[in-house]
Amino acid sequence: MTDSNSDEEKTVKAMYRIGNAERVIEYVKEPLLSAIHYEGERTFLTASDDLLMLMVFTYINLLGYLYKGSDKSKYAVEFTRGYLGRIDPRYAEVGGLLYDALRHGMVHLATPKRIKLEDGTMLDFSFHRSGQREDYLKITKYPEKSTTSTIIYIYRLSLDIPLLYQDLLSAIDEYTKDIKDDEELSDTFTEAFIKRRKPEREKELLRKSCIQLSDFDFVRAQISDL
Repeated sequence: MTDSNSDEEKTVKAMYRIGNAERVIEYVKEPLLSAIHYEGERTFLTASDDLLMLMVFTYINLLGYLYKGSDKSKYAVEFTRGYLGRIDPRYAEVGGLLYDALRHGMVHLATPKRIKLEDGTMLDFSFHRSGQREDYLKITKYPEKSTTSTIIYIYRLSLDIPLLYQDLLSAIDEYTKDIKDDEELSDTFTEAFIKRRKPEREKELLRKSCIQLSDFDFVRAQISDL
């Protein structure tokens, strides 16, 4: 005889995991898909490489949070190495460098970080839209004038924006598959999804040097008029 209660419980849990997978699609993948439209061929709504890179790495940051339940850079890197690494194994090797140089660089200064290696070699990044996997994540050498007008060589790691974008979409699909099968992963997603909208208390915010009482006085004055 089968345990009908046990079977029903398994079904309920399975449906809940499927629901979480659908939330990933609705709240993460679909907003990314909205950045593309079709006019004869697939194109991005914006021509700005900077905005596209910022969007991609913002969502990688979100996925790391949903994946591990904590907004720490190391979890975004884990998602990059793990899930994007399934699509292209090179992400597993260089995912941490990409996240730090591109995500932090783009968010704070609207430009990728330049990195000086121990031997003095200068590493930079270049953005392309060829869609050719064989040219992706490859180093090229460029001459550049220094401040003293001498020629130095900069080594640039190529980032193909359409490929990075498509790889992220494929990684999201892999993540949703895992949520459907992994109860712990699904529960972590649920907790993180709810927690990201948890309100912060005014007194806690006032401990931050960037916030003053006038910020809340401005809001309260308008609330009192409603």
